[in-house]
Amino acid sequence: MNIIVNIKNQQEKFSKSEQKVSAYIINHPENIETFTITKLATEAKTSTSAVLRFCQTLGFQGYKDFRFEVIHFLHSGKQKKDANSLVSTFLNDYVRVINQISQVNQNQINNLINCLMNDELNYLLGTYYSSFPAKELYYGLSDLGKPSLYSNDYINSAHIALTMTKKSTLLLFSASGNKHDFAQFLPDIANDMPKNSFLITTNPKAELTKIFPNTITLPGATFANRSVTDGQSIPIVFVELILNLIHEKL
Repeated sequence: MNIIVNIKNQQEKFSKSEQKVSAYIINHPENIETFTITKLATEAKTSTSAVLRFCQTLGFQGYKDFRFEVIHFLHSGKQKKDANSLVSTFLNDYVRVINQISQVNQNQINNLINCLMNDELNYLLGTYYSSFPAKELYYGLSDLGKPSLYSNDYINSAHIALTMTKKSTLLLFSASGNKHDFAQFLPDIANDMPKNSFLITTNPKAELTKIFPNTITLPGATFANRSVTDGQSIPIVFVELILNLIHEKL
């Protein structure tokens, strides 16, 4: 009996939160190969403790053992691809997704650029892997002489947010666009956000779109899910585009 069949057979044993994990894995088993326990909990809209209980209900010691079994299941029916084939497939997908950036609304891009170029301080936030594009934008704007503050965790963000004004520009890079942590650590901003606030995400169903005045959804969600890391290559390419467009306006 494979792991997916086993999960389906154990449905009655799962709590409501564990059933969320079960449903996500049954529908997206291929994502488990690259997901951490935190990433799975976020995508399943539950907690890491629920994921751990789910694994233990199935008889595994923890998520690591469960993930190994899922990977074994995923690979058991596949033939190994040669390196050249893998490189070709990856790069072709990458180029295809990058080309889709041109489909992002130009008015949104122009609005973002104008806000970043004004005389007010820019606030650039991103946690975990999403801190990479935020940090690159921070360094790029600094090189262009545009004042900014950068934070890669919500606790520090709560401190620098104390200096934020209604005219400030806020950018949050978040692959998932999950609302929970942002609302927990930055409740004042979540309830009274500057007009020039932008969410940059690859998730078309991001929860944070409900509270951000401006959302730019980048392509590549499926591509990122197949990566062994939380893929930030597309947001970084987007940052490079924004910096070059700003440079042209100076």
